[in-house]
Amino acid sequence: MRIEWTFAMNQPWTLDRVLDFVNIANRYSCQIYVGAQGKMLNAKGLLGIVSLSLSLGAQSSIVLQVDGADAQEAFDQVSIYLQGGEYLRPEVFSRSL
Repeated sequence: MRIEWTFAMNQPWTLDRVLDFVNIANRYSCQIYVGAQGKMLNAKGLLGIVSLSLSLGAQSSIVLQVDGADAQEAFDQVSIYLQGGEYLRPEVFSRSL
């Protein structure tokens, strides 16, 4: 299944938002691409998404493309986040040696 959608960004991407976005994208086996102005980047690659986030303004539009077996589930989760939904980071536990 292939899904393509354009989203209006209602807030700038901070480093935390970029990390959360890449983390969400990496949960799925399908291909996920995001881009603007005709340039698409792999949403699972941190460096590309950081670069994209620096080039976007606060009111930019981005295109999301998902393609693969779990595309619908990935689209649902990523699109919620892109529309300003909150993402709860998994708790990280540290262990002292």
